[in-house]
Amino acid sequence: MLHRTQETTEPLQQIKSIPEVIGLPAIPESLIELSTRSMQSLQGSKFNPRPVSLVEMGVDDADSEERLEIGGSMNSSGLKRCAINPAKDFVPVVACDASSVKIGETETGMIFAIRAVGVWRQRSKILYTRWGPLLFHVPNSEDVSQYREDESRAFGGLSLKTLRVLTRLRNHVERWTQEVLSESLHGGILLIDGSLTAGTPDNPAARVNKILATARQNNSIVIGISKATQLTVGGRNILGLTNDKDSPHLIDISSLVESEYPPYPVRFLGRVYVAKLSSDGFLFRTDIDRESSQEEAQQALERLAGIDVIFHGYPETLRIAHIFSTFTANEILAVQRFVASNHHITLQSRPSLRRSLFGPFGTSRYVA
Repeated sequence: MLHRTQETTEPLQQIKSIPEVIGLPAIPESLIELSTRSMQSLQGSKFNPRPVSLVEMGVDDADSEERLEIGGSMNSSGLKRCAINPAKDFVPVVACDASSVKIGETETGMIFAIRAVGVWRQRSKILYTRWGPLLFHVPNSEDVSQYREDESRAFGGLSLKTLRVLTRLRNHVERWTQEVLSESLHGGILLIDGSLTAGTPDNPAARVNKILATARQNNSIVIGISKATQLTVGGRNILGLTNDKDSPHLIDISSLVESEYPPYPVRFLGRVYVAKLSSDGFLFRTDIDRESSQEEAQQALERLAGIDVIFHGYPETLRIAHIFSTFTANEILAVQRFVASNHHITLQSRPSLRRSLFGPFGTSRYVA
């Protein structure tokens, strides 16, 4: 298990190094212990490292899109657009993201690494903290009896299907990061990657509600921005509801969403918007804490558009969080070396059956 916390403190134009600091809570001991226990069983086993290409700048295995469709009977023609006028009155902007990546395979399962990042935009500088990477060996076995009770809870108490377990672990780390940042931020904007939809076993609503409530207590507001969405209105993706040439604006589609879906089990904990933060930018699904007023939501987006650097319609602070959380090919190689040397594992690369049979067409996201 690797754990490093870093923070940049120099103004952007003067960054020369990344000093080590202790500014925020460390990774919870329960997660570190779970990581350690999951890796202990590997002593003396064989490890097939994931092949990586050094030309790959970033590798992330766990991005997903929400697939929710609003019925074709819904009419989107009456939706109201509100202009976004960038405001320069400064408030701190904080963003967080997490990524996970497959490191390799063992005789009994797979090894994954998870890392989370928090980024602060201040008046004259940007700061960031990284948590991880945390290593987890997720076994192929569906027998949960081999785990202690707390491990079973961390794995959701269900059969240990590898990718489902990975999703829950990653979500757990990401939500913990959001909790830490919501407690640390006062009078600012907290950006998260993804929506504010919750209520599934992988994404409990209680935890998201806690993050939103903490932010409100600290006079902050939470905004979720989705890089991709399959949410549709009348069979049409919500990102097609507006003209690409329009000036910055937002469209509130919460009424359409709420009229189509029951309040349980999936819960929309934020108002759902289609937002365009810059004239030359893309459209994004944007969720804002539903307990905030329409005026507060509008003000938050206008401040975000005026304070942050908007890169193709996407906030630069959240973009940095994504980049810093994503694993590079060199980092994957380093983690593989760490696993081999610290756990006394024998490296044993095996030929890829798919690539042997199908050449460049034999690719798969999770198959080495």
